[in-house]
Amino acid sequence: LTEWLKDAAETGLLAVDTETTGLTPARAKLVGVSLATRAGRACYIPLGHHAGGDLLQTQPMDGPTQPPVAAMMDVLRPIFADPAIIKIGHNFKFDMQMFLPHITDIAPVEDTMLLSYVLDGTAHGNGLDELAQLMCGHSMISYDSVTGTGKGRISFAEVPLTKACDYAAEDADFTLRLYHILKPRVALDKMAVMYEDIE
Repeated sequence: LTEWLKDAAETGLLAVDTETTGLTPARAKLVGVSLATRAGRACYIPLGHHAGGDLLQTQPMDGPTQPPVAAMMDVLRPIFADPAIIKIGHNFKFDMQMFLPHITDIAPVEDTMLLSYVLDGTAHGNGLDELAQLMCGHSMISYDSVTGTGKGRISFAEVPLTKACDYAAEDADFTLRLYHILKPRVALDKMAVMYEDIE
């Protein structure tokens, strides 16, 4: 991971996304982190995947050994604090809350959801899937396709690593691609004050 992240120092950009057991930060557990340094160059670090069944008697997921959360945070901490590397997220406030127990210094940051909202308002949705389709012509892997639906839905922690990797890495990859599309428009559309000072 340390070797892989050297590319972030070269590009000055690191897209970040978290996978969790829920959407409420106070109750959700971190399952994994995806990162992207260039369009088409993304990875997923699984941290809390387990075989299905009774959550109190989970079995380790087959596949590569998942690193201890503390060890991964030790690698990410200096990069997240590095002022020369812009950290980019989509609805990044949620991801930052998931890192808070481990990392408190994350700066500078950019948020593609806020960029989309400031630039286009309610002309369209500001979700990652919709923006990837609208601006990149790309259909994202759906959450339902990896977790199932209805009574058969499983927690992301139970998703097999091969499926989890493709889904999560794609999120980081297209967050970075959207940043390259949206960020230049802030100056062109004279929305810097709205984005940087207000939103």
